[in-house]
Amino acid sequence: MLNVNAQTNDDYTAQWKKIAAFEAKGLTKNALEETVRIFTDAVKKGNEAQQIKAAMSQMKYRNMVEEDNAQKNIFFADTLIAQAKPPAKNILLSMQAQLFQSYKENNRYKLYGRTALVEEIGNDLTTWSIKKLNEKISSLYKASLQNENILKATELKGLDAIIEKGVNSRQLRPTLYDLLAHRALDYFMSSENDVTQPAYKFIINDPVAFAPVKEFANHRFVTKDTASLYYNALLIMQDLLSFHANDANPEALIDADLKRLEFVNEHGSFTNKETLYEAALLNIETKYSTGPASAQAAYLRARLHLQRAEKYNPLTGAAFQFEKVKAKEIAEAALTKFPKSEGGINAKNLLLEIEMPEMRFETEKVNLPEQPFRALVQYKNINRIWLRLVKTNRDEIKRSEQTEYDKIWPAILGLKAMRTWSVALPDQKDYLEHATEIKIDGLPLGTYYLIASKNEDFSLGNNIIARAVTFVSNISYIANSKNELYVLDRNAGNPLANAAVQ
Repeated sequence: MLNVNAQTNDDYTAQWKKIAAFEAKGLTKNALEETVRIFTDAVKKGNEAQQIKAAMSQMKYRNMVEEDNAQKNIFFADTLIAQAKPPAKNILLSMQAQLFQSYKENNRYKLYGRTALVEEIGNDLTTWSIKKLNEKISSLYKASLQNENILKATELKGLDAIIEKGVNSRQLRPTLYDLLAHRALDYFMSSENDVTQPAYKFIINDPVAFAPVKEFANHRFVTKDTASLYYNALLIMQDLLSFHANDANPEALIDADLKRLEFVNEHGSFTNKETLYEAALLNIETKYSTGPASAQAAYLRARLHLQRAEKYNPLTGAAFQFEKVKAKEIAEAALTKFPKSEGGINAKNLLLEIEMPEMRFETEKVNLPEQPFRALVQYKNINRIWLRLVKTNRDEIKRSEQTEYDKIWPAILGLKAMRTWSVALPDQKDYLEHATEIKIDGLPLGTYYLIASKNEDFSLGNNIIARAVTFVSNISYIANSKNELYVLDRNAGNPLANAAVQ
């Protein structure tokens, strides 16, 4: 992310303070004039960071000085680009691409309903089709990666004035080329690829897309659809991976490679895609097993097994039943080995997701007196629940349920229980959600709260509790479209004579 950050660079300190003072007083025009002076001087002195910072400030203040200037700013960037030299020029090109992209996203609902005009007038974006906008954005991002030798030799440490600290790790984005390439990739990897549907549309179906770095980087992907965003994404990835293939520190290489594999897995069309994806991740884990970056590959592989677990169907067999167990094993190994790495932290969060207990609880609204009935428990990672039975009435339920939200449970749990017991739940040890029915002993006529808790003490902290209201009655009724009511014996179905309905 590129961002104005005045505190990170001492160049033009006095001028930036002056600009801030102008802005604070509402003297936007004066602030704009001062940023133009900084830009002009920075161009003369070859101060790339200050050029970009001043250019961004110019567009900011132009928006404030002139109404409806957002579109004009997009093309005003051409003026700034014409004055700049690489690498500042490349950053401005990337910024202009992002401006066009933001315009497209903000006007998407108009653009998708617009028929392309015969003449799409130069700087009048209201006449541009979605196709022309995408072509313009693509060309700008590609242009931002030209002069790559200069970009690859430009370290980010000289650009602190425009790069927001903490967003881009110096290890993962060591050069300006890395930063701009990843910005371009974020666009080319987007679903915008599906806007146009040529008959010769590029499809990622070559297994080499999953191959190890050197084989992938040297491969030639063939297509007539050279405008395809996905095709261009692969080309940028090839160059990016080739650039880092022989790095002494493989962090940037692994980060880019994992981005490539996730992209191909998401958008590729393969009959054996999961197998190829997992093998590629395992290759990174094995090859770079001593480095913390390998933990991210392990996390992604664990997540793949977690996704497979969703395919489990108890009615069709045991396939996929223990995929979460496998995911847990992989995540635990990554966390143990590299607990402070990005992959280790992701693995920790994944483990919390896998091990998270869940419970839902319900019973029939009305049950017969003195006859056992069933309650349905849906649960995950719980092997025993505690139950509490409270005899109540409609008025008490109304008082409890209609109090302030944070007082509902204290009110219900404060009612006196007539029975408390526990029930063991089947434990499949697979970390999946299961359902079972449990027996509730018969009850006399009345209204009851049935409360379920994960913990024996029914506490409100670090616990899961659920409740159901059930009525025990031998009465039922049927209403028809004529507003006629038939009151019946719930068990036998016979009409009840002389019933009074309230």
